[in-house]
Amino acid sequence: MISGCFTEPFAMPLAAVNVLSGTVPHDIFAHPLFTLFGQKTYFTSHVLMLVLSAGLMLAIFPYMARKLETDPVPKGARNFFEAMLVFLKQETFDPMLGKWSDVFTPYLWTAFFFILFANLLGMMPVAEIVQILNRGFGWHIPDFWGGATGDLTVTATLALCTFFTVHVTGVGEFIRQARHPNGPSKHSDDHHTSHSGAVAHKTVPTRSLPIAIVVGVLKYLAHLVPPGVPIFLWPLMFVLELLGTFVKPLALCMRLFAVMMSGPLVVAVLVSIVFALGGVLMRSVAGLPVILFGTAFESLHLLEAFLQAYIFTLLSAAYIAEAVATEH
Repeated sequence: MISGCFTEPFAMPLAAVNVLSGTVPHDIFAHPLFTLFGQKTYFTSHVLMLVLSAGLMLAIFPYMARKLETDPVPKGARNFFEAMLVFLKQETFDPMLGKWSDVFTPYLWTAFFFILFANLLGMMPVAEIVQILNRGFGWHIPDFWGGATGDLTVTATLALCTFFTVHVTGVGEFIRQARHPNGPSKHSDDHHTSHSGAVAHKTVPTRSLPIAIVVGVLKYLAHLVPPGVPIFLWPLMFVLELLGTFVKPLALCMRLFAVMMSGPLVVAVLVSIVFALGGVLMRSVAGLPVILFGTAFESLHLLEAFLQAYIFTLLSAAYIAEAVATEH
């Protein structure tokens, strides 16, 4: 009796679960949020995941900052997050960015934890549980969960954020140096004390802003080519390096998308092996190794959730460091 009651609602739903459904965005509301260039934009399951990821960050890190004022010794979950923050800053950002580390660390921290939370939320089997409940009990719970980083548009948007951060910052630094060719004008250095003790303002030669913009952009484009390249190879290297500026964000986008997409894809392939076999005995024999390999792969995929967030942030820091390096 118990076996029959369990088999009736759940045997067929388990066989019909689509483990790839979480990677496909589902419209949560029937009406679009807005229309842009004739295209309707809906609030999808992946948008919900991004909102949840941002919400978790807004709930955790401002609380940690307030707690730091009253209790400087981290404990529990705070210790876990602060250990990651310190590791990223001291072991990754500081060596790569040098004096620019404090400027870009907030963006890089934000990118790391935003991607990490989106990865971890996408790995939770909420979509599969909803499918089982819907098929087993005839419910109509809409698909509202999914892996946002398994969506190419999401990873492309994250890569574009790094792309604009890299090149806007790089061009801005070259314009600043073109504006002040003899060095930046700091507030602490804008005056000096004369022999009589009076404070005299120090004049720093500057270029006009339009000229500085043209000079800065040209110097930024020229600095894309590594120093020491023979003059006859310079045009070819410039074209290749210019193409590389667009290939780098594409690599960020595709790497994150492919790795996070591979998780449910591999599980779907393993599960399909069981149902491709005929007979209860063959399915039972194949089911045990499939469960073991699937569990092992999901454990590896959990590690990849952290690793891919770190790799995305590490490469972003490397691209930023390359863009703001004006020494050559």
